[in-house]
Amino acid sequence: MITTILIPVMGSWSDKIGRKPLYIGGTILMILYAFPYFWLLQQGSVTLMIIATVIGLGIIWATITAVLGTMFSEIFKSNVRYTGITLGYQIGAAVAGGTAPLIATALLAEYDNSYVPVALYIIITSIISLIAVWVVRDPEPLHD
Repeated sequence: MITTILIPVMGSWSDKIGRKPLYIGGTILMILYAFPYFWLLQQGSVTLMIIATVIGLGIIWATITAVLGTMFSEIFKSNVRYTGITLGYQIGAAVAGGTAPLIATALLAEYDNSYVPVALYIIITSIISLIAVWVVRDPEPLHD
C-alpha cells in the first residue's frame, strides 16, 4: 500500500531531480538499511517487523521502482527500446531476482541462520546495481 502511494510521488520527484539521482539515493539507502532491516526482524516484535518491512519495501524500494520504467526507456533509442527494456529487465529479473531466494536460503543454512551473510548479499547486489546505474548515460534534456 505504501509503495503504491509513494511511486507516483517518487516519479514526480524524479522529474524534478532526475531518475538517476533518485535511483542512486534509493540504492544507497538499501545498502545502509540491509543490516538494520534484519536486526529489526529478529527482535521478535510484530510491530518492529511491520515497521522494518514498511521502511524497506514500502519507502526505500519505492524510490528505486518508481523510476525503473522511465529510466529504462531513456537508455534505449526508440527503434530498439521495447526489445532492450524487455530483454534487460527479464534477464536481470530471472538471473538476480529468480536466484535471490535460493541464495539467501543457502546462506542462512550455511551460516547457522545468521542474517549477516544475507545482509551482505543485499549490499553486494545493491553495489552492483549502483555501478550499473552510475554508468548509464544521462538522457538528453527536453526542450519545450
